[in-house]
Amino acid sequence: MDDNLKDKVLTQLDRNRLIEIAKNCADTVSITGDEYNIAHYLGSEFERLGMTVKYQEVEEGRPNVIGTLKGSGGGPTLMFNAHMDHFDNPQETKVEGDRIYGRGLVNMKAAFPCYIVAVEMLQKAGVALKGDIIISGVVGEIEKAQVNRFSGKTYRGAGVGARYMMDHGVTADMCIIGEPTGLQLQIGNAGLIWAEVTVDGRYENFVLQAGKVAQAIQDWEKEYQQEYKHPFMLPTVQIGAIDGGNPFKPGTQPSVKLYVIVKTLPKTPTMAIQRALEKVCARVEEKEKDITTKVELYLSTYGYEISKDEKVVQVMDQAHRKIFGKPAPDPSPKRYGITSDGSRINAYGVPAITYGPGFGTHLIDPTEPEITEWDNPKGLRRGVGITNMINCTKVYAMAAYDVCTKTRAELGLK
Repeated sequence: MDDNLKDKVLTQLDRNRLIEIAKNCADTVSITGDEYNIAHYLGSEFERLGMTVKYQEVEEGRPNVIGTLKGSGGGPTLMFNAHMDHFDNPQETKVEGDRIYGRGLVNMKAAFPCYIVAVEMLQKAGVALKGDIIISGVVGEIEKAQVNRFSGKTYRGAGVGARYMMDHGVTADMCIIGEPTGLQLQIGNAGLIWAEVTVDGRYENFVLQAGKVAQAIQDWEKEYQQEYKHPFMLPTVQIGAIDGGNPFKPGTQPSVKLYVIVKTLPKTPTMAIQRALEKVCARVEEKEKDITTKVELYLSTYGYEISKDEKVVQVMDQAHRKIFGKPAPDPSPKRYGITSDGSRINAYGVPAITYGPGFGTHLIDPTEPEITEWDNPKGLRRGVGITNMINCTKVYAMAAYDVCTKTRAELGLK
């Protein structure tokens, strides 16, 4: 009977509805700091599902939106979470063959139509839910931070919405985050530290001296990876930006700022990274004699991981097997370096995994083998495969079925 009802659920998927919601999400521009319109669009879709909808004003004009579908009681609460903000780009919304293109779909608005249609499938099949389903849309996940001349809500990201959501009473027994993993099952992610390294030197060669500091930091990556080892995560170091001097009168203001990205393993102390960077810079100072350096951290997010024995991992693997007939694949170690709101949510005792449609950083879409990078030089991100979204939606529906038609006791939850 259970298998028959699951099969009935899978027949309820409406491809056109999936595309319609995806197009609407893409057409609603929601650059970090300007998420109001997308929050209220999603709220209207949640209301169509019969969800109770509430908005959390993280700051003026930036609401989280939380939709809750109540079950009959006694069952677990499953949260589907996604961030609503995106980087801006001029990509128009369009459907070409099996792909849909548009603002923010790859990262990560394509998750919302999958969540919504998955719930619709359960409802149309007449599934009786014991547990609650939450769909949460949060502001400010995109990795952005206020620094120097860059200030204001456009630069307040890196998990501010998810942290606010969890601080203010939204919780669940488990959480699925639909960041683009190419339908690979990710059980955590690395943390992130951004550091500003200021190099002051003599006006004759301060830029070249800063280059020596940059090279020393990049070379430190091998030492760093030897010290911080993990079974499936790979911490990395990157010089991500540089700023210095006066372009209008080169040679003046002999100071260069290097912006360093350090991906960290779970439980890595932030102070340990600052001291390590200071040590690297001090070695260059001692060798070169005529420069000074200063390290300041301006963004830090913690990494996390959960056990493969967690029920959310087992449920998602089972749901993936139902659709594909094989276990959910694991991401590469480098993919774990992509941060998500999982660390913010997991910190509150809600086991969170990442599994979503689309192919993001460190993932190559097998349907487009000729494209070997996620972002092309023009900054346009590739679209999301519609078949990929369909399969993801089916997996989400099966996961929600397996969680929310059971009691907490049946799933071994307190």
